[in-house]
Amino acid sequence: MTSSYYYDAYPKWAEKWNSKKYPAKMFGGKSWNLLNKQSTYMYGDEDDNEWEMDVAGFGKTFPHSYGSAKGKYFNSFLIYSPAGDDLTLSFAKELIKGEEIGKDDTTDFLAISFSSTDYVGHLFSPSSLEAEDNMLRLDRTLADLFAYVDKYVGLENTLIILSADHGGPEAAGFLNKHGIDSDYVSPNKWDKEPSIEKLKKEFGIGQELILDFFPPYVYLNQKVIAEKGLDLAVVQKAIANELMTIKGIATAITSSELQNNHLPDTYLNRKAIRNFNSKRSGDILILLSPQYYFNDFDGEIVATNHGGPWEYDSYVPVIFAGWKMK
Repeated sequence: MTSSYYYDAYPKWAEKWNSKKYPAKMFGGKSWNLLNKQSTYMYGDEDDNEWEMDVAGFGKTFPHSYGSAKGKYFNSFLIYSPAGDDLTLSFAKELIKGEEIGKDDTTDFLAISFSSTDYVGHLFSPSSLEAEDNMLRLDRTLADLFAYVDKYVGLENTLIILSADHGGPEAAGFLNKHGIDSDYVSPNKWDKEPSIEKLKKEFGIGQELILDFFPPYVYLNQKVIAEKGLDLAVVQKAIANELMTIKGIATAITSSELQNNHLPDTYLNRKAIRNFNSKRSGDILILLSPQYYFNDFDGEIVATNHGGPWEYDSYVPVIFAGWKMK
């Protein structure tokens, strides 16, 4: 992806790649099948867990059919599976060749996001047959990429860095099955909670007070708060206190508290301060209890989600290998 900020038109090599319509050619009318015999997988006998999601008919069990290339959800199905990484790899190879990566004395930085692991984890959970098969395929994808780089540039001239942008929490159903308390938190009806309705009456507000929620922030109706002549900080704090009574919410911190840094020095507060941006963050920052999740991903209900402050979600390893590494 690019924009007119960088290019007036796509590079010729990218236009050529697009013209070949690889998604339809490679996956139209096909399915995501297991790479190996099902009996060889750790989760081979767990291919239909109740917490797994069937999005638009993609299914909860193997094989997962991509359907016709003209299907409404064809492109979505590709990114919900290792096919998304296959396409990313194909494009990356063309980029390396087309941009002549590593062919002069200037260091080239190439960032590639193999995102199928993220989508598969969201829909099926990390401890699923789909996630296991995807990981085996990701291993092959990386091997293919490194072999191409070795042939075209030389691995002796290449520094490889592997990491991720977040962790992969287990699904609530999986954790409950193993005796660990876990659940989903839904912000959709917070404005209708009895305690919030009571506050609205006290403040003399007869319309929505909680306008929106975009993780991890609650956005209040600041227009009506101002029209009523109310103190925004007071309203924020009152709403935050009530939200903290909802099961699964560890803490609710107002933007006024974050801006003025009127907070004790705790693990969660330090996380909150680093997350806050006064120009775009909402009115109340919500941090969930361990193993509790907002069950929403791009508008879809999912098996699991990320975005929490806890180590299982925020700790990510990084691997350096290759050039000048010992």
